[in-house]
Amino acid sequence: MDAATIERRYQKLLGQLNQAMLANNHQRVPLLRRIMAHLGHPDHYYHVIHIAGTNGKGSTGAMLSSVLQAQGYRVGRFSSPAINDAREQLQFNGTWISPAEFIDTYHEILPVLKNMGLAASDVSVFEWFFLISVVWFRNQNVQWAVIEAGLGGLYDATNALASPQLTVFTKIALDHTAILGPTITAIAQNKSKIIKPHTTVVTLADQHPDALAVLQTEALNQGVRLVTAKHAQLTITQQTLTQMTVDAHSQCFDWTQLTLGLGASYQLQNLQLVLTVVSVLQHQQVNLTNAAVRTGLQQVSLPGRATVLQTDPLIIADGAHNPDGMRALVSSAQTLLAGRHLIWVVGVLQDKAYPDMMAALLPAADVVITNTPANPERALPAAQLARTATAMLTPAFMTANAMATAPEILTATTITDALTQAQQRATPNSAILVTGSFYVIRELQQAGWKGLSQ
Repeated sequence: MDAATIERRYQKLLGQLNQAMLANNHQRVPLLRRIMAHLGHPDHYYHVIHIAGTNGKGSTGAMLSSVLQAQGYRVGRFSSPAINDAREQLQFNGTWISPAEFIDTYHEILPVLKNMGLAASDVSVFEWFFLISVVWFRNQNVQWAVIEAGLGGLYDATNALASPQLTVFTKIALDHTAILGPTITAIAQNKSKIIKPHTTVVTLADQHPDALAVLQTEALNQGVRLVTAKHAQLTITQQTLTQMTVDAHSQCFDWTQLTLGLGASYQLQNLQLVLTVVSVLQHQQVNLTNAAVRTGLQQVSLPGRATVLQTDPLIIADGAHNPDGMRALVSSAQTLLAGRHLIWVVGVLQDKAYPDMMAALLPAADVVITNTPANPERALPAAQLARTATAMLTPAFMTANAMATAPEILTATTITDALTQAQQRATPNSAILVTGSFYVIRELQQAGWKGLSQ
């Protein structure tokens, strides 16, 4: 069968999958555990690192996968959301699952469902991707699988995993509050429910105190160890837009002149977590040399996280989509782009805390161009985001944020129109930052902007 025919079959199959979002349905994980059992527990065939958190899952997963791969392991990675193609969520040694492999694995699973009295439509699209990933990893003789939770933890499809070797928590912050709860404690409690017996829990030394307290309690309840890098100190000694060199020291690790192939300052937090995981793995006698760690971190790449799309004028794309992520991006931009005229192209979803996102962004903006993400059901109209931003620019807000002048607020109909406006206003001293949602980053890729493919 030729490649074009396979691609058509793959696209048709995607279109048939149940698109329901079932992230808050308590019946889903027990169902998926039964399916996993009927599939022969595919996740028992390899070591699993399960990652949950609000921000940093993708970066942490990419770093860990790159380090393990540099050691020579066969590494599977399941992540979300996709930017280029849905298949990028399922990777083996950095290569996406092919359309043919996706179709074949789907048809390997389908008879098992039918034997259970289930139809393909009884499984949602995210659940299908998770099931296909764990079976495909087994078929590829994967040795390590780095698997990211999609949303929360308790009711997330990935919670159907048996006890992982490591359970890793990135920064926990406010996001998806309508589903996970209105406080850090509530969100952490939901995410903490992926902790299982016989795992080791690893989290940030500077995790939010309320979240850390929840994780400590759940680890204690499950009788497992929780590890943080006490007294962690990471110092950037050299930094460009695309990489940084770091000295990193704590009670868990001791590194000098470590090069990371990601340039944003906010990656320091994720790097701290990855180095803690590395120390735990080495303590567990996993074959992981310091040379492999250095090579893996230097080679890591991750589209949509402070990705440089163009240098003249400078255009950077980042998928920051909640207040904590936006604050981290703004802080990184103010460090890396100090003295530049900053033009922000922003599109957000209406179910996000976009006023708080704009409150973080506006003090660092000379121009803000809003656009409407290509998600008809969830997108916030560009005009509404512009009105929100304009209303925030009160004298009190500007005084509190040491703003001498208000940024220019504009709207655009499409991402292409927004970038056209941005480039028209750009000078040699400008930087254009495109952010607010991974849907916006996906539109960039679809519009032909290079640099968003791995």
